[in-house]
Amino acid sequence: MKKLSLYLLILFSLFAMSFQANAQDDESVFLDPKVDIEVLLPRFDSLYQIALSKNENLKAEASVMRSNMWTENYTRWLWANNVSVFYNYSFGSLPFFGYADPVQPTQLVLVTQGYRAGVNIQLSVFDVLGHRGRVNEIKEKIIASKHHKEAVAQELRRSLGQFYADMVGYNRLYKARNEDLLTQTVACAVAEKEWREGTIHISEYSRQKNVLADAESAYHEAFRFYYSSLLQFEALLGVPLKSLVKKKKG
Repeated sequence: MKKLSLYLLILFSLFAMSFQANAQDDESVFLDPKVDIEVLLPRFDSLYQIALSKNENLKAEASVMRSNMWTENYTRWLWANNVSVFYNYSFGSLPFFGYADPVQPTQLVLVTQGYRAGVNIQLSVFDVLGHRGRVNEIKEKIIASKHHKEAVAQELRRSLGQFYADMVGYNRLYKARNEDLLTQTVACAVAEKEWREGTIHISEYSRQKNVLADAESAYHEAFRFYYSSLLQFEALLGVPLKSLVKKKKG
């Protein structure tokens, strides 16, 4: 009878701890201490590609690079601002065109009215000599923007990898501390029952209670580190982690 009561006590303790874990699972699947986060989420390379597409710093760098490219195209044709093409009808007392009379070649026929067309070009010395330098300056800005964008992407990968490693490590620590807490909860429940039955001394029961308190403290500390790493990784990733959870097949 005593053994049966002991077994029932152990089963009840395990059920209570399992129920608590399931309640956490309702809040977030990532808080379930039985869950392996590496299995829940896609591979790191896939997560990194998601972070690249969502990172606001990279979007800003891409906008700067596109702006510099448009500036280069504009600057290339800036010299054409001093070139004008005209076509009009002119008349008056001053001739603008003359040609030899085919009947009397010695005489010059002056044209004072009619249509005329032409090109007017006014280029300064700077337009001729300094224009290429301005274009090259814009090219260097484009190259600098490209390198800076790559540097931001590398820094993002480094930071994301660090937070990912912390998250995985704290997840394993959280799972281990949860198992320790489950084990010690059962051990303490058994010690309490044995103390009430008079089979162990109060000092042994007190020791088990202290060990349980240490296990609870370690569990909550591991949970704090793990939950903090989740929030930091999610913020850097740019999308909610729950939207990336792999769906179970079948």
